[in-house]
Amino acid sequence: MDWVIEVICVIGVLILITLPIIYYNQLPDIIPTHYDSQGKADGHGAKSSIWMLPILGTLMYLLMLKLNQYPHIFNYQQKITEQNAEKQYTIATRMLRIVNVSVVRVFTYLTYSTIWIAMGKHSHLSALFTPLVCVSVFVLVGFSIYISTKKE
Repeated sequence: MDWVIEVICVIGVLILITLPIIYYNQLPDIIPTHYDSQGKADGHGAKSSIWMLPILGTLMYLLMLKLNQYPHIFNYQQKITEQNAEKQYTIATRMLRIVNVSVVRVFTYLTYSTIWIAMGKHSHLSALFTPLVCVSVFVLVGFSIYISTKKE
């Protein structure tokens, strides 16, 4: 399962980096750089700013990938013992992998949408973007806490 999640992440990062490469020359000189809570662009900048999303998304992916190698430094809901360490570390590292997929997905969506909005093919981000991101984070964290505290 972890291997599949990592492959999905890598594919997402490749798409995240490839989108600006493909569409950069088609972008206007000024593109959206910030969106309000309704998904409408409320900040603009040079088209070169499109690279910030893939750079930040890739950096976050790499940092979480590295962090995942050290599950013993995470915070846990219960004391880690020899009996529960493997289970707790597995849950924690899997959760971080899923968070990583979500982060890459958000950055890929923002990159894609920014390109399409800049080229006039869309007018704004989906109105569901912000609520879905918030809900998915709370559900993921809540589920992970529930699983990690569940008695065997």
